[in-house]
Amino acid sequence: MYAPGQLRGPRLSGRFADGKVGEFPLAEKTSLGRHPNNTLRLVDREVSKEHCVIMKEGSVFEINDLNSSNGTFVNGRKIKKLRLRDGDEIALGNSRLVFHSGDGVGSGNTTNSAGVTVVANAQSMPAFLATVAQMESAEFRPADKLNDLDTLRQDYEKLRIANEFHRLVGMERDLKSLLDKILKVAFQLLAADNAVIFLTTEDGTLEPQAVLRRKQNDNSEVVVSDTVLKRVAETRSAVLTADAILDSRFSSSESIVAQGIRSAMAVPLLSKGKLHGVLFCDTRERTNAFSEKDLKVLAGIASQAAIALENAELGQTIEKEAIARAELSRFLAPAVAEAVVSGKVELLRVGRLAEVSVIFADIRGFTTMSEAESPQEIVGMLNTFFTAMANCIFKYEGNLDKFIGDCVMATWGPPITHPDDAARSLKCALEMLDAINEMNAQREANGKKAIEVGIGVNTGQAVVGYIGSSDRHEFTAIGDSVNTSSRLCGLAKGGEVLASEVTVRRAGRGFRVEPVSVLQVKGKEKGVPAYRVLAFD
Repeated sequence: MYAPGQLRGPRLSGRFADGKVGEFPLAEKTSLGRHPNNTLRLVDREVSKEHCVIMKEGSVFEINDLNSSNGTFVNGRKIKKLRLRDGDEIALGNSRLVFHSGDGVGSGNTTNSAGVTVVANAQSMPAFLATVAQMESAEFRPADKLNDLDTLRQDYEKLRIANEFHRLVGMERDLKSLLDKILKVAFQLLAADNAVIFLTTEDGTLEPQAVLRRKQNDNSEVVVSDTVLKRVAETRSAVLTADAILDSRFSSSESIVAQGIRSAMAVPLLSKGKLHGVLFCDTRERTNAFSEKDLKVLAGIASQAAIALENAELGQTIEKEAIARAELSRFLAPAVAEAVVSGKVELLRVGRLAEVSVIFADIRGFTTMSEAESPQEIVGMLNTFFTAMANCIFKYEGNLDKFIGDCVMATWGPPITHPDDAARSLKCALEMLDAINEMNAQREANGKKAIEVGIGVNTGQAVVGYIGSSDRHEFTAIGDSVNTSSRLCGLAKGGEVLASEVTVRRAGRGFRVEPVSVLQVKGKEKGVPAYRVLAFD
């Protein structure tokens, strides 16, 4: 808290509940309430623990009530959400605070949804003049069912709206552009002054996402009654209303006379039973400017808009899934990647301890080979090698962890764990040797030297999940068991698979193995009992 007059930027000033007078600076987000965790704590029983929040949106500040028990008031009016202007008085319980925008703050361009205010408990409750059940799609009657002119006109109107909508909107998929085009269609077909699209958030609330004014220089608030929005959302019906309109600051009863009576319409954006949002239009030109026919036109626009929003949402989902599938396919078997994308299996966003079987396969004498062959030949050889190894790993539904120079690391375990993961890893290791033999046959036929690969396999506990920075991370496993596999790989000769005793024991019967002397691996005080894996019968 600062003494009055000390601050110059965006701030709140006034008398607080404890009787103190002072100023408080506003940050990008300033929470107000009784709980100590709030940015500005108000010790007042009339104030909720989390009462309201003031957010900086671009160059303006907006206050949002957080469903407080006793409400948030601006200039004597109870609000849900409101863009603040310099000099506004905010009342929270027994505290009276004045908002100061600071130098240069509070002016300039606003965001798409700026200038929309949802009002709770307005002085004049809206009068519902007409209600129309919202149809999710236009149904046209067969020609032999058209027995009167009114029916024909209704179907023609549906067709006209659909044609005009698709002519202007087309197959638009960008959400911002789509919302703008929907509002322009509404303006073209209706004599509205303002139009707003509210979209449903994940928690079910309606948030303004786009606003359009017929008068370009009109900076007044578009006022929407919370009662109207709730009526539309709950009944899933289009409504025609009329109510007394206050000015954008709701500061005096004289403004009711100045603004007059507004006609307004609100319709739900419904598709396949899902409420995507609400489309709202109003006009202040004359009383009862909208008719029930206009309401049906807006309902028709909303029906087409809901389908367009669903298609855009579906397109974005498909695009995200395609990106996720492409990313996951780099290190997961296709079946596993598909299970993750479809939501059947969840990747570990936070690393956790799990049992894994780990393979390291490394080319022997790679440095000498690199000196003897051209860089292009080395790159071609590595690509052939890595492709063959990846095919073996994915065949047994392992995770291609990474390529490390001339080495491949693979794991069996999360995101999909199989009861025979240890056996799968050993089968994969043996098949890797077969694939290398085939690769060498081709190399020798082309007059090139055969490559030799040593493979190490170990099973144990490791931390598995996404590991790295927020910008660059990978799904991997780390821990002593992973290090042991790497050490076994380092001790394996070309064409040899060395597996730890625990892996052989977990793999079960069917593998022909022979024990090797206890291996002393780097980083371990005790030797590691190991076996040479020869075949699977």
